Amino acid sequence: MTDCKKWDKYIKPTGYGVKIQNYKAVPAHRWVWEQANGPIPQGMVLDHTCHNEAILKGECEGGHSCEHRACVNLEHLEVVTHSQNISRGLQSMKARKFCPKGHDYSNPNNIMTRANGKRECAECNRERASLNYYKSKASA
Repeated sequence: MTDCKKWDKYIKPTGYGVKIQNYKAVPAHRWVWEQANGPIPQGMVLDHTCHNEAILKGECEGGHSCEHRACVNLEHLEVVTHSQNISRGLQSMKARKFCPKGHDYSNPNNIMTRANGKRECAECNRERASLNYYKSKASA
């Protein structure tokens, strides 16, 4: 896959690039797509395929810090239904083999599911708990 092209203008705190058009904020990836291909059909959305691939490789955890939200590379955008977009994201999250820190998810002792349904690395959770414990000891 080719490299992402990050929007080089305003990026919202949610990570998405923004284009101001007719005094309205328009998602940059939608604006770029529509300039090249015309309007996105009603009921359809754009899927950042670069994000799905990065999730599978363990290179992106998603969320507001996800650099793929600001990607405007036309080769990385695909018109899909909203449910397809959600489904693809969930499939790629479930299929990833390593956490963002590189811990192997194939070890059953290394996967835990949080109450909100988000998969979390048990090793990272242990490291975070240990760090918090020692921080609280140092400040006491």
